[in-house]
Amino acid sequence: MDEIQAHAEALFQLMPKGPPQWAHHDLTFGQLRLLFVLGQSGPVSIGQLADLLGVTDATASEFVDRVERRGLAVRSHRADDRRVVDCRLSDEGVRLLTEIGGARREAMGRVLAVLTADELTQFDHLLQIMAERSSAESRASASTEGDIQMSSRTSPATPAEDAGGGPA
Repeated sequence: MDEIQAHAEALFQLMPKGPPQWAHHDLTFGQLRLLFVLGQSGPVSIGQLADLLGVTDATASEFVDRVERRGLAVRSHRADDRRVVDCRLSDEGVRLLTEIGGARREAMGRVLAVLTADELTQFDHLLQIMAERSSAESRASASTEGDIQMSSRTSPATPAEDAGGGPA
């Protein structure tokens, strides 16, 4: 494992230094994460966005305020329910995510360009194995956590406990 980490660090040292072109937007990690979530989810309400980000509605709204001021996101009221405000990427936000994705692909391309076709096939195969095993491990872990929560009860839950309250 130490050898792998040393090789990865050596490879990292060969990568271009300095901030990528898109860094001039000076976005925080939370704001970037918001943009990626909007890019994957499409238009979502503040409540849905808060759930996806694991933050409060107020925090999600603040994130949207900041990226909206930079012209990267847009809010609009739903036609079927004016009380609900949907958030989506603006055209500029879409361009930024495309730019980020392109920079990542370009960097990956430079690193992988040193491999032969056979080596790329082997590398792809190893990545596939890692993804499959990590996914299976993640599912097993989630399943085990659910089993632990279920088996830690000594008696059936009351309706109040199921609803998140204490004993009835």
